[in-house]
Amino acid sequence: MFENIIGQHGAVETLRSELAKGNFPRSALFFGPPYSGKLSAALEAARVLTCQQGTGEWTCECASCRSQKELLHPHTVLLGSRYWDVEIAACADSLQRNRRPASQYLFLRSVRKLSRRFDTVVWEAEELRVKAAQEKVASLEEMLLPLEPGRELPSEKKLSDLLEEVISTCAQLAAMGRGESISVGQIRKLASWAHVTAGESKKVAILENVDRMQDSARNALLKLLEEPPESVHIIALSTRRAAIIPTILSRLRPYAFEQRGPEEESDVLGRIFREEPGHFDGLRPFFLAWKEINPEKLRQLSRRFLETVASSEEQDGDVLAELAEILPPDRRSSRERNQKEAVVSFLEELVLQLQEPLRSGTVGLEVLEGWADAVRESLMRIETFNMNPSTVTEALFLRMRDVVLRDSREHAAETLS
Repeated sequence: MFENIIGQHGAVETLRSELAKGNFPRSALFFGPPYSGKLSAALEAARVLTCQQGTGEWTCECASCRSQKELLHPHTVLLGSRYWDVEIAACADSLQRNRRPASQYLFLRSVRKLSRRFDTVVWEAEELRVKAAQEKVASLEEMLLPLEPGRELPSEKKLSDLLEEVISTCAQLAAMGRGESISVGQIRKLASWAHVTAGESKKVAILENVDRMQDSARNALLKLLEEPPESVHIIALSTRRAAIIPTILSRLRPYAFEQRGPEEESDVLGRIFREEPGHFDGLRPFFLAWKEINPEKLRQLSRRFLETVASSEEQDGDVLAELAEILPPDRRSSRERNQKEAVVSFLEELVLQLQEPLRSGTVGLEVLEGWADAVRESLMRIETFNMNPSTVTEALFLRMRDVVLRDSREHAAETLS
């Protein structure tokens, strides 16, 4: 079990023990930073739970384990948003450079992490939109047939053309649900699916980024968590545990996924994506590169933004304009999509940059906490409520500046008293 997870020894050992003893909860939360293996671990837990042999051994060849490894199991569903475009592109590149079964599995799984979100049993949309999505999914499955493990891969040129076609179709499919958090309609469909018997098989629902759900969806999920069917396991994933409402948190058994160390991230890049050692400093720079965002320029912009907030100067330039300069010219055509991606990356970088003044003590703790709250709220406004990135960044600057001014006034009052 969990041989495909690099690092995360604490979470893996706990999961392995509980699954072996039959003690895995019906409702669980896998939480931790991005790129820490939460979804891979959830999919592996689903494989073990549905194993027809009951052992969950990695080498098991039962029909259920085979379909789980290919992400085709009918009793496992996926909901929620994800960074599909960069993951699929990175896995396609790995397959082109390494024509091996492991790379074939990796690419197929990356595509189906997207396409399985459009299963009609859980995806809620108007009829014409559902029909269009299903046509895209069917088209994708036809394209994937020559890439299945066990088949001889096409020639280098044909493989390259096929992968480009798959990536293009994936982009079209993702656009049909892009930016959507899990909706109340999806949770209601999930509840209906959960209450339909699956015979002797268990059912597993994996909900990614549950912290991004709006109130109506949260309330519907809470109702399902209060009385989940006996044979159904719900695994929620989140990068921001603190953003999940307490009533939902109290019904989920937590499993912490830590930030992988440099050696483990290098191991992931080498073993999974077949990257040469030292080519990237870690997984985040790797995925930023696939977003075609310059990590160093992003870091410099984030630092200057914080310095300007902390000073008495006015805002130094337009953040969005500078973020646009970080993106290459050919990506500025899809302005709305790229602006959102760039701003989210910028906000995530701000969170990382806030760790430096915390360590050095150059900024007071109350100010740092206020800044961190402001950044988290800005991420929520974009990812959950799909607010305009320009409006969000302007409001963020003003709110962070207000935190500094309020702290200065409080210190001045203390001095006068």
